Amino acid sequence: MNWLYQVEIELQRIRPHENPGRTRTTARRIAGIALQYLYRESSTDFLKLLHTATRDDSIPQEVREAINRLVTRLDSNFQSLAVDPINDALIVVQYVKQQTP
Repeated sequence: MNWLYQVEIELQRIRPHENPGRTRTTARRIAGIALQYLYRESSTDFLKLLHTATRDDSIPQEVREAINRLVTRLDSNFQSLAVDPINDALIVVQYVKQQTP
């Protein structure tokens, strides 16, 4: 299945005013799907792919910052650094689209 189609399916799952944790999980899946394609990886351990990408110096800093916001644990008040996790995921998608034919 085409990775962009998979991203679109995930985007359609997002609901307004949804639980922030669920939105964050969806965003991680979206970014993970893009990274899976970028790295030609068959693993569906998207969190592992995200962590790998945070250490990949070939990825621009602004993209790695978006990935870092997605992988950073919640703070003691259960808040995330990712204020807009879907936008962070779409930054990753856009980068992958630019890198691949």
